[in-house]
Amino acid sequence: MSSHYLQAELNRKEAISKMNTHLQSKWLRRLKRNKTLVSVEKMYIPFWCFDYYAEAHSVTEGMEGRIAIDPINHIKAILPMEHPVQQAGETTFPSASKILSEKHAESAIYWELFSKEKKRHKIKVVIQDQWLVHVPYWIGYTKDRKQQYDIIAVDALNGKVDFPIKDTIFTYLKEAGA
Repeated sequence: MSSHYLQAELNRKEAISKMNTHLQSKWLRRLKRNKTLVSVEKMYIPFWCFDYYAEAHSVTEGMEGRIAIDPINHIKAILPMEHPVQQAGETTFPSASKILSEKHAESAIYWELFSKEKKRHKIKVVIQDQWLVHVPYWIGYTKDRKQQYDIIAVDALNGKVDFPIKDTIFTYLKEAGA
């Protein structure tokens, strides 16, 4: 299977600003968890990407879509079909720890898109393609008053602080020996 990556929309300066805004938020200060940003790096996390076609009672004409699923913690992201995808070529990215089946993707699509569908027997999901895509994240390494280190992740596509991806990032950092 071919390997691809998504181009980061957020640059380093913007990512640092998002991280500092989060670290200076009132709720973190109330918890007396003052953390300082020590360093920042961009990291590409592998997701299994599935192109699909889906029909349901509420979508009679059908629709095509794309879902990306993290193979470690099964975090899901619906990706726009028109989002530009780059061929990885000679670029080195972390490898996916395991391959996800089409059945796993069908189940994820079913629950992500049609959880409120009443006529479930009319739902049809067909996986059209499966490939590996590397999604960019800005990783901020933080230190608190007690010299405890932690990370904060910012999605480099939408600029949001991403809490669920943290365990996945720790797994890849551990595998890399960081």
